Amino acid sequence: MDYEGQQMNKVMNIGALVLDERLQSRTEINEETVSDYAEAILEGADFPPVLVYFDGINYYLTDGYHRLFAHKRAEKVSILCNVVQGTLRDAVFHSTGVNTDHGMRRTYADKRKAVMTLLDDFEWEGMSNSQIAKHCRVSPTFVSDLRKGVGKETGDTVKYTTSTGKVMEKKKAPGRAAKEPELKGPEVVPPVQDDQNQEAIDMLLSENEELKARVAVVAMDGTPEEKQAATEMITELREELRITKIELAAVKQSRDQYQSENSQLKKQVMSMQRQLKKAE
Repeated sequence: MDYEGQQMNKVMNIGALVLDERLQSRTEINEETVSDYAEAILEGADFPPVLVYFDGINYYLTDGYHRLFAHKRAEKVSILCNVVQGTLRDAVFHSTGVNTDHGMRRTYADKRKAVMTLLDDFEWEGMSNSQIAKHCRVSPTFVSDLRKGVGKETGDTVKYTTSTGKVMEKKKAPGRAAKEPELKGPEVVPPVQDDQNQEAIDMLLSENEELKARVAVVAMDGTPEEKQAATEMITELREELRITKIELAAVKQSRDQYQSENSQLKKQVMSMQRQLKKAE
């Protein structure tokens, strides 16, 4: 996705960012790297902004998971973000092409995860090997092997099919992960303590806004009746905003459920297509 001219840098509360394993380009979080980054942050180092996709409701962290976890470890509550307009699907696609020329060097498992994200998708699997290779910054042969099934196994050996149709096994090349690890670290699902801290922050922000409104009413030029009317209007607007937030949360829940169901349907269609190919 070309997002030139649609991006904006802004400092955001870390708790407002959505962390999704589908957007984490790495197969696991490197704790040593997080610690090194956190130490550098405490010493005053500046890091590039993390990339965030905004769909009008959610801010999806798309690139910069190690930087974000490092900020949390350094007890920072905010982080500089490069905010891009786009959907969750846009964010997933973009995440498969990050970390190719900066940060830690990608492992075989990282590259495999990026390519398989595209090959396992109903729409993106239609891309050519060259197109996927260019986007994920890997070789066309790498993509071709995964598309054919070579390298899909997660044990010490991988299975492949010869030109005669015979299924063979061979050992993985050195440096390949024996198994794709899951995204590690309690940061993926924010702990209860983080939720409580966020609630406290939200409460303080709400109280701060209310105090500012009271100060504004007291400082305004007007009769007591006009000040009372202003106070009542502010109260009504706050209530309307509260109701709007509740309705927005309901819309978000319905949308997430639809996306989940849509993803399951795509997987079913892909499975049926593969079965049909085998039957031909």
